[in-house]
Amino acid sequence: MITVYKTIPSWDLPDLSPFVIKLETWLRMAHIPYRTEVADMRKAPKGKVPFISDGDRLIADSSAIIEHLEAKHGDRLEDARFSPAERAVARAMKSLFEADLYFVIAYLRWWNDEDFAIYRPALARLAEASGVPKLVAPALLAYMRRQTRQQLVAQGTARHAREEVYAMGRAHVVAVSDFLGDKRFFMGDEPSTLDATAYGMLAGILWGPWDNPVRACAASRANLVGFCERMRERYWSGGPVS
Repeated sequence: MITVYKTIPSWDLPDLSPFVIKLETWLRMAHIPYRTEVADMRKAPKGKVPFISDGDRLIADSSAIIEHLEAKHGDRLEDARFSPAERAVARAMKSLFEADLYFVIAYLRWWNDEDFAIYRPALARLAEASGVPKLVAPALLAYMRRQTRQQLVAQGTARHAREEVYAMGRAHVVAVSDFLGDKRFFMGDEPSTLDATAYGMLAGILWGPWDNPVRACAASRANLVGFCERMRERYWSGGPVS
């Protein structure tokens, strides 16, 4: 059985990381048994979560993990049913979620002091669960925030004013809502790998404790709320996969 190394559940979310939620949701969709452990970041192959152990291999990055498991277990979600054009659209939507909307989510958690004050208690619980000594935890959290803020500047999102970031986030949310339309899942009536990505990002917006215009926009889109509720009921209501 594979082991998923992750952070911790918080609020109404199964993990702090949208990418961990993505991976765990995909594993549940694919009916692949797994267990979880809180990650020791010193052992993370690329310094981030999620990563997995599968036999004697450690594999990092949610997309690389899924590719590895598809090669090993086959196309459990039948993504091969899509045409080349549909696969191109799915890849473009994946990039919108992971390369655009994700950095807005990170900004909304880490950049502004009042937002980070909401996030910090969950990070402190993570540090404790990871075995970080209490005396060291404040310095570690400060370091993590500096590193994340530097990444947000380098990537570009934090170079914008707060209202501009809100506007970017709302535009991304509206785009994915318009693409979903009245479909049950993002690529049609049956779920696909893209839905795991979408759920990881959208649930993090809707069910986190932050009150901001991006969350308000997502909550106003009934199809996005319905999609997240449908995914949670279908894949998270029955307890862990084992």
